[in-house]
Amino acid sequence: MATRMMQRNNLADAFVQVNDEQTNAALKAAKENIGDAEWKKGYSQESKSVVRESLKEHGARYEQTLKGNLVGVDVAETQANGETFKKLRVTLENEVGKTILSADMNSEFAQRLITKLDTATREHAGKEVDVGAFAKHTERGDRVFVDHIATMKDAAGQEIPAAQGHFEKAKDRVLATQKPLLDAGMSDKKVLNQIAASARESYFVEVAAGLSERMVEQGITPSVNERHEFPALEAGIKDRDGTWQNLSAYEKDGQLVGTLQRRDAETGNYEKAPVAFEPDGKGALVAEAVYEWGEKLTVNLSRSEPTQGGHEKVDVRILSGDEQIHEHPGRLRANETLQKIPDHREGKVIEQALGVDPKMLNPLPPRDVQKAPAKTQEKQQEVGL
Repeated sequence: MATRMMQRNNLADAFVQVNDEQTNAALKAAKENIGDAEWKKGYSQESKSVVRESLKEHGARYEQTLKGNLVGVDVAETQANGETFKKLRVTLENEVGKTILSADMNSEFAQRLITKLDTATREHAGKEVDVGAFAKHTERGDRVFVDHIATMKDAAGQEIPAAQGHFEKAKDRVLATQKPLLDAGMSDKKVLNQIAASARESYFVEVAAGLSERMVEQGITPSVNERHEFPALEAGIKDRDGTWQNLSAYEKDGQLVGTLQRRDAETGNYEKAPVAFEPDGKGALVAEAVYEWGEKLTVNLSRSEPTQGGHEKVDVRILSGDEQIHEHPGRLRANETLQKIPDHREGKVIEQALGVDPKMLNPLPPRDVQKAPAKTQEKQQEVGL
């Protein structure tokens, strides 16, 4: 089952894929088009149009909402430039696989979403939800701000209400944290705002951690000790009929073997076809997948054209006869469990057969250009609130 990670891009006013080359290239081009100064200002209707058009031109997806069964809420940590950042991770699962929504814990979007997740994890855990967001201009005094509002709907399309009291409790923590400094005569607004942001973030981290425990207690999310993922190379491709074909492959006796899986549109049942890859004599690996009712597909693994960084990766194509059943090739990647295995055998098979560095099977680290600039706490809220 394929897994993808998505994040909200404020300039696009939409969700985009994390660690995706086409998305990275599109955002880089959009930033160059908009200009660094305007890019740093954040969302505007003009910037939104430029970013979305760039995503389309580069063949990168952006989505207004993310839909699936709510199966996980977690707090994660990432490192960049020597700093540690807290992330909210929300896992949705449907017939095509898992979508993990990642959001900076100090962002307005993540904190608003947590208040809705408090309700959703009690009333809709394991059930279908639809997560969205939108940008909203708000006047405060003589200034105009952009708020990024999180939305969440249930399977019936009804908005899930936010649990009350969280922002009031976060404010109380901010005031309690600032009080010793204010009593000592601190008046530096920048320092006070930084303290406020940190205190507010710590509150919502604790709330999200509690929601994660709630999901485990309900039996929706497995405990940390129960979470097992089979190490494998994976790819997901959406064909022209809208059906997702999910490839999972591993090394066995020096050969890549595995399964191609899809969901039958009529019955809703999953279909699996075994695959065993062999060299085709033209520098690629090919395997035949035969589904239960006799449909035959060919899965092709080949070395990609060099990326902007000059590296080749592994393209995945699926054909029916001589016709490719999808528009863009997929990308073969190691799942998280396989990435933790040094010098894994799957990578060696790929290197020997296709000449691709096994490191290129791992997702790229996040790039700064990929993220829309978040509003500073100084712009979002008054000092200490």
